[in-house]
Amino acid sequence: MTIPASGIHKISDSEYFAIDLPSSSSTKVLIQGTNAHLAFQREEVREENDAFVVGAYVHALLLDPTSVEENFIKVGDIDRRTTVGKAEWALVQTRAARNGARILTRDLREQGDAMAAAVRANPAAATLINTMSDTEVSIVGEIGGRPAKAKIDGIIRMAGACIVIDVKTTESAAPRDFAGSAAKFGYFHQAAFYRRLVEQYVSVVDDYIILAVEKKAPYLTAVYRVPSLAIESADHGIDKLVKRWWAVHDGDRTGYGDTIQDLEPPRWWLTQE
Repeated sequence: MTIPASGIHKISDSEYFAIDLPSSSSTKVLIQGTNAHLAFQREEVREENDAFVVGAYVHALLLDPTSVEENFIKVGDIDRRTTVGKAEWALVQTRAARNGARILTRDLREQGDAMAAAVRANPAAATLINTMSDTEVSIVGEIGGRPAKAKIDGIIRMAGACIVIDVKTTESAAPRDFAGSAAKFGYFHQAAFYRRLVEQYVSVVDDYIILAVEKKAPYLTAVYRVPSLAIESADHGIDKLVKRWWAVHDGDRTGYGDTIQDLEPPRWWLTQE
């Protein structure tokens, strides 16, 4: 896909993913991984699992309900163990591929409906959702002097303030657990990446807030403000990560090195000995 002009765009998920530019999700691979890891990820053809489909459905219900009918194919119970069921499933897959849609089984639909309802039942989350000025917008801008992209769940612009909203599905929304998930899955890096691009084309970001909803009943929801200290800390490495992304884009497949290296024992082991 041709890279869109710099600025804010309203495009589909498939169009966004087709834009070959560094994003928060692709550059976070490089935080712990090598250029070879990112190269493999870029070249690997991956199928979306149920968790991804449910997450996309919850996002659509909360942020752009009118897009559900176009982007999801709802199916009943299909027994894929039988010959008839296999044939029926194959037809659904063909239809989904042709329309660029996701397949939503009865179980996934019920799960997603319950999760979205739980978010709306949370007063703080509901207020934020109802106040959003922009939803599901893509931004193409620059980081470190090179093009980059981001897809923002929601932006609130009110009384001179700018708040970025991010919806996350999670195993546990409990404060300690979710803080660990935020560190493990690169949410602080994502916040810093998004802030860079939002501030280029919208406004200075005053707050970055995450709406976290659990994937299992009773689908508890929590609303968290990401501390500016965490965003500032993550921001320090973004330029270097984007530079490495472009190196991979241009053919760099560097791994752990091609020479013999000294293996340094960890400090805890040395202390123990």
